[in-house]
Amino acid sequence: MKKTPKVCYTTLVTKLEAMDSEIMKLKEQIKQLKTCFVTDEEVCQDEIEADRAAYEAISDICLDALLDIEPKGDA
Repeated sequence: MKKTPKVCYTTLVTKLEAMDSEIMKLKEQIKQLKTCFVTDEEVCQDEIEADRAAYEAISDICLDALLDIEPKGDA
């Protein structure tokens, strides 16, 4: 007959407590990160569209400038 190995519950509980404290630390760090990145400022849709239009205009200008450059050499 096989003997089942004894399970030491104290080491298991100790490990679980250590994991629980690590999880609590991680939760607190995530909370701090959220406060760094999340702001209460409202972003106006007009501002987003204006930024998008400016980006497209600058992109078009840069593309036109690249197409206007004369190739140098045989490549």
